[in-house]
Amino acid sequence: MDSSDLKQRTILILGAGKTGIATARFLADKCKKVLLSESQKSILPENQQSLLKLGIEIELGKHSEEFIDKSDLIVISPGISPQSEVVQKISSRDLPLISDIELAKHYIKNPIIAVTGTNGKTTTTSLITHIINNSGKKAISCGNIGKPLIELVNEDISNIDYFVLEISSFQIYYSLNLSCEIAICMNITPDHLDWHGSFEHYLETKKKIFTQQKKDSWAILNYNDRFLKSFNLSNNLFYFSSDISRIKDLEGFENFAYYKNNDLLVNYKNKTSTIINKSDLQIIGTHNIENALASIAVSKIIDIKDTAIKSGLESFKGVEHRLEYIKNINGKAFYNDSKATNPEATIKAIEAFKDKQGRKITLILGGRDKNTDLNEMVTLIKSFISEVILYGEAKERFKKELDNCNYNKTIIVNNLNEAVIVSSKLKNDIVLFSPACSSFDMFKNYEERGKLFKELVSKL
Repeated sequence: MDSSDLKQRTILILGAGKTGIATARFLADKCKKVLLSESQKSILPENQQSLLKLGIEIELGKHSEEFIDKSDLIVISPGISPQSEVVQKISSRDLPLISDIELAKHYIKNPIIAVTGTNGKTTTTSLITHIINNSGKKAISCGNIGKPLIELVNEDISNIDYFVLEISSFQIYYSLNLSCEIAICMNITPDHLDWHGSFEHYLETKKKIFTQQKKDSWAILNYNDRFLKSFNLSNNLFYFSSDISRIKDLEGFENFAYYKNNDLLVNYKNKTSTIINKSDLQIIGTHNIENALASIAVSKIIDIKDTAIKSGLESFKGVEHRLEYIKNINGKAFYNDSKATNPEATIKAIEAFKDKQGRKITLILGGRDKNTDLNEMVTLIKSFISEVILYGEAKERFKKELDNCNYNKTIIVNNLNEAVIVSSKLKNDIVLFSPACSSFDMFKNYEERGKLFKELVSKL
C-alpha cells in the first residue's frame, strides 16, 4: 500500500473513538473519499464539525450497507469483534479490513517495539520508553497509551529512534502484515473471550505478532508462561523469568534475563551481568520484576549500557492506575489499581503485598463481570485479605463465589463512593482498589474509574 494507491480508494473507518478520528484526519487528503461510521448516535460536536470541514462523510447510530458498498478498504476500530454483524457483512464482500496500526506502519521507517500480553502491557511499555529516553536515545509510547500510532505519523518524528507500541489482541488480529523489529509478550491468560469466541482464537492471535516478524527480528517471551513456551518460533529469542527454579532451563538459551537472590540479571550473547537489586526498584510485586526483566531484554538488544539501564529502572515510578500509591490517612495506605480489569491482574496486585506480613488489607472489587474463572483469586483472598468490599454488576457472582469458599467477610455497597467511605472506617492498614472487572457498568474506561477513586480518597 502506497500513497498513489490510496488516492484511488474510498476508505471506510468503522468507529469514531480516539483512534478512528485520528485515522480520519490522517486520511482526509490522502485518498479519494473518507467515510466514518459510528454505532453510537453522537460524537463530540467539535470532532464532528472538524471532520465535516475536511470533507469526511459521517454516519451515526449504525454501520450501514450503503457505506460498506461504497468502500474499497476498511480501517476498523479494535473494539469491533470479528463475530459482529458488520464484520460478517464486510467478510461476505471480500473487502480488505485492517487496523490503524497496519495503516500507520506503511508511513514510518522507525523501528517498532511492540508490547502485548494479558497483563503488564502498560507498565512495560512505559518502562521501556523511560529507560530509552533516560539513556539519551529518543522513544515515544503509543498505541493503547499515549497517542494512536496513526496520529504520530503526521507529526515531526525525525528525532524518534523507537516507537514503543502497546498493542492488544484486537489490534493484532486486524493487523494482517504488521512486522515489528522487537515484539514482547508478557503472559497469556483467558481474557476477552467474548470478543475472540474462544481461548484458542485468543492464543493464536497473540502468536501472530511473532509469526509475522522477519527472521532477524526479536521475540521476547515470559518463560514462566506455558503457552508462550509452546510457541515454536524461528525469530531471535530472548526469554525472561522471575522464577529461580527456571534458571537451569534458561541456560539452554543464548539470551535470557532472570531474577536470583533479589538481583535482576541478564545473559546476553552468553555474557552475564547484574543490572539492579530488587530493593532499588520503586515498583512493587513479582509481576513488576517480570516487567523490569522484559525491559532489560529490550535494552540489551538496542545496545543501551548497563549503567543507563540501572539508572532508568531506579528512576521509574510506575504508571497511573497500576498499583499507584495515593496517600496515607491515619496509618491507612490507599492504592489505586483501577487498571486491573480481570482477576489475573488482581491476583498480581494481591501478591505484591504478600511480604507485608501482619498488615490487614481491604480489597475493593467490582464492575462489569467478564465471567472469567475466580477460583485462584478467591483462594488468594482467603489467605491474605481481611475483608472484601463489592460493588457494581459483578457483585452478586463475586459474593456467591466467595461464599462457596467459606469466605464470609464481604461487604456489599452500591457504588465506588460508598466503597471508599466504608473502607476508611474499617480497621485495616491497606486499602487496595483492584476491581478484577472492566469499568463499563458505571464508567467510560478504567482511567475515569481510577481518577474518581483518587478524588474520593483525597476528600477523606
